[in-house]
Amino acid sequence: MVSSGMTSTGALAEFAAGVTYEGLPEDVREAAKRRVLDAVAVAIDSVGTSPTDGVRRTVATQNATGRSRLWGSELSAAASDAAMYNGALACAGNGTVFLAPALGSASISVAAVLTAAEARSATGEELLAGVAAAHEIHGELAWHAPLDGFHPATHGAIAAAAGVGRALGFGTGRLESAIGIAAGRGTLAVDDEFDPVVGGNATHEAVSACLLAESGVVGPDAIAGPGGWHDLVGPFDLDLDPGCERVRDAAIRPYDAHPHAQSTLEAALDLASDVTLDPADIDSVTVETYPEAVEALDPVTLAAALVDRDATKRPAAREDLRPVASAVDARVDDELRERAERGELPARVTVDCHDGAIHEAEEKWFTGHPARAASWGVVEEKFHALAEDRYDVERRSNIIETVRGLEAETAAELTRLLD
Repeated sequence: MVSSGMTSTGALAEFAAGVTYEGLPEDVREAAKRRVLDAVAVAIDSVGTSPTDGVRRTVATQNATGRSRLWGSELSAAASDAAMYNGALACAGNGTVFLAPALGSASISVAAVLTAAEARSATGEELLAGVAAAHEIHGELAWHAPLDGFHPATHGAIAAAAGVGRALGFGTGRLESAIGIAAGRGTLAVDDEFDPVVGGNATHEAVSACLLAESGVVGPDAIAGPGGWHDLVGPFDLDLDPGCERVRDAAIRPYDAHPHAQSTLEAALDLASDVTLDPADIDSVTVETYPEAVEALDPVTLAAALVDRDATKRPAAREDLRPVASAVDARVDDELRERAERGELPARVTVDCHDGAIHEAEEKWFTGHPARAASWGVVEEKFHALAEDRYDVERRSNIIETVRGLEAETAAELTRLLD
């Protein structure tokens, strides 16, 4: 473990520089690869959506050439600009998230590291070391570094700068400057925690900070120096693990919904797997859970989970789902609230039918939560669902196999498949 008593920019740089692919446990390597595939899936599904399409047009008009692909297109751009677009894509959907008090998108780091690694033809091992280092730092920041008015993407920018620098083979000095530059560019918490533009800006800042450091710009100690993070939000200490176990703490969201709605949807899907529900037969749908989950629930997505047995993608407006959605009553349950305060994300769904039948299901955690890790099968199923409109099954299979064997590939060999 690396612990400095009061974490400094230099301590983060020293940690990141020391992360190696060989030093990662096998389960962490596999977890990192699954999060790469998840970020690519979410990004491809977000191509052409607002506001990411505006980001693409802006980047494309400013870059005639470049070495980093704009995912989901044949266009390329300079690494920092491509990172802005790819980061916005990865943050636009149901990407990975640290379930800390201030929710933070973990996909920021994957987009930044993969985009920069492509431009430098980094190996798959270097890419995975960078992704792992970024997740370890991001996870520790998410749980231990107060934000106090800063957007959670600020944590992501700091971690992504460390991950990019590691993937590019920076030594401690350059990494310290890159992290210091990124940490000095905090984002105010004036937008949604998963705003794609904010996420894109964070990836842009991370890659730009590394390029500046590589060109000799010396960054400040924006963490522990005068006027830095400790002065602004209070002192904090990060306990960084060279094995980067925090990679597994980045929850994979199987359903197209807010993190706090995942358990509710999983309970609904479990219920629907045991009984076929016709919308006309449903009298009421009661959801009992904790306060944040009540606020996050979308009744239409819940209706689709019950009727279609699917919540991978947000449903289009449909008349048959409307009466079911209007029958949803979401409420806080005191027992489930207490369990949530102890770390669970519990939800109970009860369906009352007109014929008197009652169906109920309850979940403690959703699949993809750190306590209930998503397998390769779960992540691959999500990838196929999100990417099928753009890529045929052969291309999707090639992408999956490339990610599964990423240590033997290069970053460019993966991104060339993302046209």
